[in-house]
Amino acid sequence: MVKRHHPYQSPFAALLTADRFTFATQLATHYRMDTSQVLFAYLQITANVAAAGQAATPTQQREIDRWFQQFLNDAQTTI
Repeated sequence: MVKRHHPYQSPFAALLTADRFTFATQLATHYRMDTSQVLFAYLQITANVAAAGQAATPTQQREIDRWFQQFLNDAQTTI
């Protein structure tokens, strides 16, 4: 049996598309935050992890997702 490795698919990939506001609004509603907080946090984390002006590598994207999920979890526990 041959194992096939699929490229990493971020659970937050929609934040990198034209549908980012809709997805951010869904996240904000779920985590009881403002949409702007979600968008700004994702942008800030991405800027801190990925090289400026370049798309994140799969390793960097995993790190971005880990940090962002931690941000969302922390925001939810402070309510």
